[in-house]
Amino acid sequence: ASPQALAALNAMLRSVVVSGTGRAAGLSKYDAYGKTGTTQDNRDAWFAGHAGGLVCVVWVGRDDNMPMGEITGGTAPAVIWREVMERALAARPPGSAPPLLTPAIAAAEPL
Repeated sequence: ASPQALAALNAMLRSVVVSGTGRAAGLSKYDAYGKTGTTQDNRDAWFAGHAGGLVCVVWVGRDDNMPMGEITGGTAPAVIWREVMERALAARPPGSAPPLLTPAIAAAEPL
């Protein structure tokens, strides 16, 4: 992916946390980037995101596959994600890791 594509992706992921469905995932000392998700029948909900050089995904669901009512990716999963990330990042000085995703996979010739 090009640097421009990664910057656009990060801007979209950042907006989810700043003004979108993932506002509950906002962190106190780091910029958070993420994506919420909820199945149509509310049987599964998740929040996936990165901040401070760490990536974390939280899934919430029931083992009997029943709907969870009002739980969406922006509620319980985002709150759990925030709590885990706040603790994981507590020992790191702010700004100690790059805030943006960077290309990590080299292009290969097709098989």
